[in-house]
Formats: sequence, structure tokens, C-alpha cells
Amino acid sequence: MRALIPIFALALAMALTPLISAAQPADEELPPLIGDALVAPARASLSSAADARGPSQYMAGRVAVRLVLPESDGSAEPSTQDWTPAEIEYVTAQTQRALDWWAAQLPLARLSFALRVDVVPTKYEPIAHGLADEDLWISDVLARLGYTGPSHWDQIYAAGNAHRDATGSDWTTTIFIVDSSNHPTSHFVDGRFAYAYINGPHMVVTSNAGAYGAARLAPVIAHEFGHIFGALDQYAAARVSCERRSGYLNAPTSNSQYGGCGGREPSIMLEPLGAFIAGQVDASARAQVGYRDSDGNGLIDPLDTTPSVALSTDRLAASSGRPMLVGEARDLPFPAPYQQQVSLNTIAAVQYRVDGGPWLPAPAVDGAYDATAEAFAVELPLYDGSYTVEVRALNSAGVASTPTRQQVTVSGLGPAPDYSPAAPAVVASLSLPVSLAAPASTAAVQLSERPDFVGAPWLPYAAEMPFTLAPGDGPHAVYVRFQDAAGLASLPFALPVTLDTVAPTGWAARDPSSPTRLVLNAHDATTGVTGVEVRIGDGAATWQPYERLLEL
Repeated sequence: MRALIPIFALALAMALTPLISAAQPADEELPPLIGDALVAPARASLSSAADARGPSQYMAGRVAVRLVLPESDGSAEPSTQDWTPAEIEYVTAQTQRALDWWAAQLPLARLSFALRVDVVPTKYEPIAHGLADEDLWISDVLARLGYTGPSHWDQIYAAGNAHRDATGSDWTTTIFIVDSSNHPTSHFVDGRFAYAYINGPHMVVTSNAGAYGAARLAPVIAHEFGHIFGALDQYAAARVSCERRSGYLNAPTSNSQYGGCGGREPSIMLEPLGAFIAGQVDASARAQVGYRDSDGNGLIDPLDTTPSVALSTDRLAASSGRPMLVGEARDLPFPAPYQQQVSLNTIAAVQYRVDGGPWLPAPAVDGAYDATAEAFAVELPLYDGSYTVEVRALNSAGVASTPTRQQVTVSGLGPAPDYSPAAPAVVASLSLPVSLAAPASTAAVQLSERPDFVGAPWLPYAAEMPFTLAPGDGPHAVYVRFQDAAGLASLPFALPVTLDTVAPTGWAARDPSSPTRLVLNAHDATTGVTGVEVRIGDGAATWQPYERLLEL
């Protein structure tokens, strides 16, 4: 019996020699993986948000992968297989290789994996069983990992969700690799050697992958991983019709070779070995795992989501009597015809503006925008009058919601003071002079390049004040807000400024076709070239508008 071995960090060579020496059959001699795509029974209850989301609806985002290697201890059945350190290292590397392969094929999916490996004792010898009694050894293995439940299904979901939560992942799956290194056929008793459940929660593969052999373990795992996220088999023997739909997007199996679909695109779901080497996933399999960009905007459909904003009933801030802007922003999932609709995008920001002014941040109630739904609240720095307030949310994909408008009327605070800040439009140094026209009773002023003014101190009011820009030529925005004698802050003002610290470069030459004309070629990456200084002989230098041809 071996001890429980959790392996959390893996740095494994991807090119390892096979652990069996038997000759490998040619690709054309290998049978298709018939009967390997199964459907898990419907769950009786969903006890958590993770359960409602499902283990693996579409292949995008971060996936928590738990690789479980059962080790028979001989206590209930004879132990015929024993994992060696080299075998553990090898199957782990092949699993990682299969995961990396999918990440390489789906570059817009933002795929990453959190792989955990557990070598776990069991009183059973898994290779001596079949699909019908997988619950015996799976239940025993997961119980020893601390996951119990009324069925092995409940244990698998619990183990997967725990790994998902621990790693902050979006999806989860469990891969059981059963040691078959000393088995004559590397098949279970029912003839299977690899199978997976459509859209999860797990797959089971023998370490020698049946007739495929240990050297081809990675392509077999990659094929089964396609099932985990909804892709169906495409070889004729699987008898999957062209119209059979699957996955989050409910996409048809249009590349199936059963029933005369009319096409044969190389694919990991059709020819695992050749497609793995060539890096091929056909369009229908990509769609079934959720990898489809219907509008060509660089976001696959499940990640091409839009946030929404719902505003709550008006209320006043207790301390100032000013109106509060309160509501909830929520990212709306891409529609799924039959599965639970899920968005992996989070709310990244909520912004508001008043009467078409600059967009300003509204903070999250819990202090950070990092979830699919976020409550927000901000005190509106308004004085007496009627205003149009617009609110929008932005998600982690950079998509903004359509602004929600609300009319706000304020009374009892007095008219807004006459504030009028100004700054040069272009400066050549980091020091920016800012003019701060305001009533003499103004108490303080705040300047920042951040619209939330984080880290910016309130300074005693002065009519002129220097501000130091952050380094970096190009457009900047300086935000200014005032505080009146009663301690009420104004709406922020946004002052656009361009920093250009690098002089133009170029050359001048006499035009060979005209002795009184110069040919100029000048360039400035930030603000362009607008003028040229010309001096003829000992005369005074004069500035003239820049033109490519300059008459003297």
C-alpha cells in the first residue's frame, strides 16, 4: 500500500520515453473509441452555486483538473498493478500535454489549467472491474480523499467543486487513470479502456490506453477531454447523426461520418492520433465545446457577454443630504438553448456621468468588482437643480452596457459654486500649471490623474497650483474637484492634457528644381509637426506653418 501523495506543482518534461516496450500498432490498425461518450445521470438536487453552474459547460477560462491515480492495496482484492514513480511522472506529463494541446488550439478561450495529482490507496483493483461497477473503487478512492456522499456521483462533484473553489477556477473535471502497466490487454473487464461523460463530471482511462499504448496516452486523453466539454464522436462506428446537437451552444455534429454528412474535416473527435499531431479540431467540435465567434469580434460566443444595470429607489445620504446612486450591475450570459446559462466574465467597473460630463467611478459595495453580479452605491456630488445621470457597467471583456438614464432633482443645498479649472492643452514637461478659478470661500481642492482620486490629498485652495503628471508622452486627463466651506465636494472636472517631451526629428534639403525652395521632412510621434523655425543668413528667426515644400 502506498501513502496518499498530493502533487500540486508540476514541472515535468513533455518528451518522456514510453513505459512499455510492446510494439505499437500503426494508426490505421487502431480501432475507434466506440462507446466512450457517456451521459451522467441527472442530479437529484443542486446544493450550491457551483452545482448549478455545472462542472464543464464550455471550454474557456480556468479549469480545475484533478488527476486521480488509484493504488490497489490488496485488502479486498488481489493487487496486480503498482504505480512506480516513473509511471506517475509519465501519466502526469501526458495529461498536462493533452491539456496544453487544447489551450493551443483554442487561443481565444483564455484557457488555463490548475492540475492536481493524487495517488490514492483503494481496497479494489480498478483494472479488474468495468463501467458497471466503477462506483466501487471510485467511491472508495474519493472517501479516502475525504469526500463522502450517497453515491460516487455526489463524491465526484464534491471533489471537483472543492478543487474548483480552492484554485479559483471556472470549471472542474476529474480524470481517473487506472494503472494497467502489468495487464495483458490494458482493458477493463467490459472491453473499455477510455470513456468520458458529456459535459462532465469525469473521465476514466487506463494507463496504457488499450490498443493505443502508453505512447499515445495524450491523444486519447485529449479526445476524452473534448467529451468533457460537450464534443461528440464523429467516426462512423459511433453512429452519431449529423443533426445530433451538443454543448452549451447546442451545435450539430456536422463532421460526423455516420449518415452522409458530406464533409470530412480532420479533427481530434474523428481521428485522435493524426489530429493531435497536426493540431486539428473541426468547426463542429469547436462549436460543441463553445468555441465559436459568431460576429467575428475576437470574443467567442460564451465570452461575448453584455453587462446590465438596474437602479434602486432614490435615497439621500444621511450625512450630507445629497442623493445616492444605488443599484446592481450584472453580466448577462450568452444564451444557451438547453443548459444552465453561465458567464465567466465579471463586472469590472460601474461608471456614472452627470449631464454628459466625464465618466466617473461608482465603487462596489463590497469593495471590489470581481463577481458576475455586483451592488454599487455612490453619493452624487450635486447642488440644487435638475440633472440627467447616466450609469453604465463594464465587464472583464471590456464590453460596456447601454447607459441607464435617471433624472435627479436636488433641493435644499444651495446653488453650485462657480468652479472653473483650466490647464494648457499641451505641455513639454511633467509640471502642469493648473488654474483654479473658484469663489474665495472655497476650502480645498484635489487633483489627480485618477477619477476616483485614490491617494490624492485635499490641498488648501489656491487660484494657481502646479500638478506633476505621470511620466509617459501622450494623452493624459487631470481630474479636479473642489470642496466648499460646508465641506461639500463638487463634481470632478476632467482636463485633457497632452504630454510631449520629445522634440520633432527630421531634415531639410534644397529643392533641386528651385533654388528658393526647401524640401522638409519632419516627424513627431505625439502631437505631430505644426511649425518650422527658419533663419536666413544673419536675419531674425521666424516661425512658419510646417509644409513639406517651403518657399524662402
